[in-house]
Amino acid sequence: MFSHRIDEKVELVLPDLSMVGSVYAAVHRDLEHLQPWMPWATEDYSEDSAREFIQRTLQDYAETGRFDTLICVDGEIVGSTGFHNYDLVNRSAHIGYWISREFEGKGIVSRCCRALVEYLFDVRGLNRLQINCNVQNVRSRAIPERLGFKLEGIHRQVEFVDGQFGDWAIYGLLREEWKENPNTAVTRA
Repeated sequence: MFSHRIDEKVELVLPDLSMVGSVYAAVHRDLEHLQPWMPWATEDYSEDSAREFIQRTLQDYAETGRFDTLICVDGEIVGSTGFHNYDLVNRSAHIGYWISREFEGKGIVSRCCRALVEYLFDVRGLNRLQINCNVQNVRSRAIPERLGFKLEGIHRQVEFVDGQFGDWAIYGLLREEWKENPNTAVTRA
């Protein structure tokens, strides 16, 4: 199984089907926290939903190398990060993430996304990365800002989440910008 250690406690793990129950439990535990920001975090999220997420991730990884990883702290699933809209022609991708309320504010997502940015630029040779955040999600917006992404604009009413339309703050980062200042991410314990 693919995994990447961030530090002595935090690890990124490619999910496998044995983790269906654990993924479901992690999402269900934080469903109320995720619902305002994640369109997939709905009352009917089930083990089948978790299974579909894992199967899609494994299929994408096998076919294109694109993946979502689980963020694990001391072996417990506390979130996820990965990339999508993977465009080999234009050498770009979008990064997404979520973290359990209990683990917010500890720098975990910043460190995990930093590792993903390094991988996408250095190993995959991408030129541009993008992160989209609901404009009202201040914690989520802090991640690209901490990593040196530039706010490129606001897309109005681009997603329908939790019964309402939300605007996205669009952040972009170019490979040359990252190479100029690769130590942008804040490190926290």
